[in-house]
Amino acid sequence: MTAYLPILLAFLLSTVTNAQTTDGFHMQTEEDDVQVFVREEANDDMSVRVVTIATTNVARVKATLDDAESYDEWVHRCDGAYVVEGGLPDNYIYVSGIDMPFPFRDKEVVARINQWVDEAGVLTRTITATPEAIPASNRDRLTTYFGEWVVTPLKNGTIRLQCTVRTDAGSGLPGWLRREILTGGPAETVANLRRRLEAAK
Repeated sequence: MTAYLPILLAFLLSTVTNAQTTDGFHMQTEEDDVQVFVREEANDDMSVRVVTIATTNVARVKATLDDAESYDEWVHRCDGAYVVEGGLPDNYIYVSGIDMPFPFRDKEVVARINQWVDEAGVLTRTITATPEAIPASNRDRLTTYFGEWVVTPLKNGTIRLQCTVRTDAGSGLPGWLRREILTGGPAETVANLRRRLEAAK
């Protein structure tokens, strides 16, 4: 046992360090095997990173993320989404509505998707706000929105899901609603995605 003590201590220390900060992120919650990290940004923005493990494969994740019309079934507060015509399979514009409680105005994201799979089989998918890509609507369109999905294949038919989002969607909102949208929303979205992927086996 004594021989393994230094290894055990090193492991515990690295675990605590990772829980406190990952690239400037600090762990906020961990529930139902979903870890939520946050980082405050300038101008009242916030970055949120959500991590979990799912029993599925990278191809199924990519197909689900590309199916924008099904977002309202698992993305938090989404009330409709679609892909704008004219793009490429791995480079396109999509629109997603955000249903807000009364009396707040509904919001929407118009963003460009770029995605690729590297030699190790890791899917990286970036989401960058492009608010001028289509004409204005009657919703408040987010001007600050950047997201990144990193889907890493693991052993035994599992994958690591990591979703990072930076947005100003909570700007000007009361604290309870800001927390729900900026931290609770991504956590619920990733948990819903994991359940959806695993149910499709």
